[in-house]
Amino acid sequence: MAQQKLVLGFDIGGTKIGIGLGSGEGKILAKGRIENVNTYPEDVLPQLVSTAQRLAGEAGVKLGDVAAFGISAPFPADPVNGIMTAPTNNKHWRNVPILQYLKDNLKMDGCFENDANCGALAEWFFGAGRGCSDMIYLTMSTGIGGGIIASGRLVRGNGKTLSAGELGHICVELDGRQCNCGMKGCYEAYSGGRALAQRMQEELKDKPDSMIMQLVNGKVEDIDMVPLEKAVRAGDAYACALWDEMSRRNAQAFGIYINTFNPQKLVLGTLAWAVGDLYTDPIKKYLPQFCWKEPMEACEIVSSELRRDIGYYAGVAAALNHLQEQGK
Repeated sequence: MAQQKLVLGFDIGGTKIGIGLGSGEGKILAKGRIENVNTYPEDVLPQLVSTAQRLAGEAGVKLGDVAAFGISAPFPADPVNGIMTAPTNNKHWRNVPILQYLKDNLKMDGCFENDANCGALAEWFFGAGRGCSDMIYLTMSTGIGGGIIASGRLVRGNGKTLSAGELGHICVELDGRQCNCGMKGCYEAYSGGRALAQRMQEELKDKPDSMIMQLVNGKVEDIDMVPLEKAVRAGDAYACALWDEMSRRNAQAFGIYINTFNPQKLVLGTLAWAVGDLYTDPIKKYLPQFCWKEPMEACEIVSSELRRDIGYYAGVAAALNHLQEQGK
């Protein structure tokens, strides 16, 4: 991998933009943050450039010494042309040619990647996936996104959409639960944090005596994964049944991925490391029902090593991967 390069990373989120200046060894030399709630691109894009310039100064390097930048961006987008078309958490960002803007204003090469792909690259270069030639990263948070490394390369899909890795939207139930993506029966509709919160809010809105409703002081809109976890640990019957269903769906999806890709590791994001064994143990219990023994035993299920810092590594890893694919 590109070991001695200096690169910039931009992680475009719905509430903040993380910017990191890093090295090929995985050291973040300087980092910054820009608030990004209901912003306008014409205000933020110049800040990306000025922050990059400031970080280079803080690290004691010239911007001209930085080999490339990487943009970690939410989809939907036009990844081929590096355009943020309609990010769901940035309502004013429509058809923003962010890749070309940064190329022109930073005077350097750059790339644009799906944020889940960037998470996979970050864990592959610097985290739990180091040394793997075949691994899958799953975000396991509000939604379920994925990134696939196969035979030592990021799997992007074909050149028209580059949408490979939408692992939260495999169908696990015919005519199943409505997913926020518009389809029915998606894995995310059963195990994504937002989908589970919506389900609990609907099912418990008229049940003020339920443990979860009591944990949120009767404010149904505050129900999310936090009170669910607390209720599970307390042994609440409703919470335990829902958690068990979520775990079986997780195992079902993981079995599909393991049989399909035969990875060395499944690296799990937010919920796995935040909750711990309560999250992963039931998945491992149910997994033998859904995949062959040999590839299952050859695959290690682990939590993210980068955890909360993954955003600062995401764009950096994308830039390093970009240079590696170009042989630089």
